[in-house]
Formats: sequence, structure tokens, C-alpha cells
Amino acid sequence: MMDELELLKKDWQKKDEHLPKLSYNDIYTMIWKKSSSIVKWIFYISIIELIFWIVLNAAPFLMDSFQEKLGEIDDTFSLSFMVGSTIFTFGIILIFIYFLYKAYRGISTVDNAKSLMESILKTRKIVQYYVGYNLIMAVVITIYTIYRLFTSDENVIKLFQTIKDEGSELKFWLLGAIIVALGMILVVGFIWLFYRLIYGFLLRKLNHNYKELKKLEI
Repeated sequence: MMDELELLKKDWQKKDEHLPKLSYNDIYTMIWKKSSSIVKWIFYISIIELIFWIVLNAAPFLMDSFQEKLGEIDDTFSLSFMVGSTIFTFGIILIFIYFLYKAYRGISTVDNAKSLMESILKTRKIVQYYVGYNLIMAVVITIYTIYRLFTSDENVIKLFQTIKDEGSELKFWLLGAIIVALGMILVVGFIWLFYRLIYGFLLRKLNHNYKELKKLEI
């Protein structure tokens, strides 16, 4: 079924006698309302995501087994990294929500097509930067987790020593590199797909509105 906005835009361009005549302002207002609604939904989703991550990170602390393991960690750097990265991530999400709210307020108060297009572009960049940050953090955390596994896990250390004594150290590192690469691809791919599904659809609609505004300006 043809998009309602597309139908109205064609009506405005063709001036078909059988359809109601729409002015530039009528179509601009419709694009403005749709864009404002999209940004509002992105804002709401980001709030839900923040709550989800808070619950996900807080839940393990309620488990006795996790508290015991946490108490066994004698590496100050590891504990600091765990707490610091969590706090930093929450901070980034809050900043992301703040800028999204500003973008929503900006779109809600613009009074011309140029300002609306600038607000749409700004919103797209905010979301793209946020997704990019999460992908980078996924890589950093994955690398750090693997490093900790090879340097702190007793079973892995014993396995590595056994393989080294047998003279298969090169094969071990090659296999390890392949496993790490596959793990990185899976983690980054999953996160990219996750945000692609959540924000991708709304960003495509926002981009469509931007293109419609450019056509109106022409």
C-alpha cells in the first residue's frame, strides 16, 4: 500500500482535480509530525534500553555465587575495569538520552524546512555515534575477557603449559587466533544486528523524511 505521505506529496505535485489540493505547508507539517514521532520513539527505546542494562548488570549481584566469585577477585585492575566500564557505559547511555531529548525538542519547535532537515541529520548522527561506541566497547571488552582468560584461568594456563611442553605452541596460538577472530565477529555481528533491528527501521524512516524535505525544497 502506498505511503500516505507519498500519496499526498504526489497530489501536491500533480494537482490532481480528484484529490484535495495540499499546500507546501500542509506536506511540511505532515513530515514534521512524522519526524517528531520517530525521534520520540527512539528516545523511548533508549530509556527502555537503559533500564534493561541496569537490571542486567544489577541482577548478578543478588546471586550468592556471583558475590562469592566477586570476593575472590584479588586483581584490583580487573575489579576497577569491571566497575569503571559499567559506570562509563551507563554515562554514555545517559548522554545519548540527553542528546536525543534535545533533538526531539529541536524537531518539535522548528518552523522551517531547513531547520527540520538539520535536526533530522543531527538525530541520525547521534544514533550512529552511539551504535559505533557500543561496537567499539564490544571489541574492547571481548579482547579484555580473552586476555583475562589466558592469564588468570588456571585450567587454560595448565592447558597452555601442556601444549607448550609437547611442542605444539604454534598450533595452539593459530587455533587461539582463529577462535578469537570468530568470537569477535560473532559478538560484533550480534550487537550490530541488535541495533540494526532496534534503531535501523526508525532511522530509515527518518532518512526518508529527510529526502522528502529536500524534494520540497527543490
